Amino acid sequence: MGRRDVLAQQRDSGDSFVLTSVPRKESKARIVPGPPTNRSQEPGSIDDLRVHMSWWLVGTGRAWHNLLDEQLRFSGQTQPRWRVLAWAQLLPGLNQTELAERMSVTSATLVGIVDGLVKQGLLERRESPDDRRIKELHLTPAAHPVIEAISKEVTAIRDELLKDISREDMELCLSIMGRIRTAMSEYEKGRGER
Repeated sequence: MGRRDVLAQQRDSGDSFVLTSVPRKESKARIVPGPPTNRSQEPGSIDDLRVHMSWWLVGTGRAWHNLLDEQLRFSGQTQPRWRVLAWAQLLPGLNQTELAERMSVTSATLVGIVDGLVKQGLLERRESPDDRRIKELHLTPAAHPVIEAISKEVTAIRDELLKDISREDMELCLSIMGRIRTAMSEYEKGRGER
C-alpha cells in the first residue's frame, strides 16, 4: 500500500463494515492568515501580541480541525464522531452528560453525534446499572477496526505536523495553553457570579 493510500470504511450489503484501500485526495484544509494589519494597537505592544496570540490560537485550532476532518473522510467519520469513539474507547461506560463536558459541546449537539454512530453500528447506549435514566456509551465490535485505522492516520498527521518542534517548545506551549484554559475557566466562573 502506497503512502497516498488509506483505509476506507464502506457499508457492505449487511450491517458490518468492510475496510478497503482507496487513493487519498489532496487536502483542502485552509490555513488561516494572521490578524489584519490595520489595527489600533501599536506593533509589538502587549495589546498587539495579545491580539496575535488569540488570533493564532483560534485560527490554528480551526485549521487543525479542518485538516483532520479532510483527512478522516476516508473513514466516513467527522472529527467530533471520531472523538466520541476515542472517549468511548478510553472510558467505556461513560455517560452522555460526562462526555459532553469532556468534549466541550452541548448535550443536544452530542445526542446527534451519538445517534449517527449508533446508526452506523459503531456505538451503543446501555442503561446504567445504578440508574436506568442514565445511558452509558459502549463501543460495538465493529468500532474497533475503524478506531484503529483512524488512530493510525491521526498519529501520522500529528507526527508530521509536529516533527520540527522540540520537546522544550512543546512543553512551553502546553504550559501556556494550560494557563489560558485556567484563565478561561476562571473568567467563565466570574461571569456566572455577576
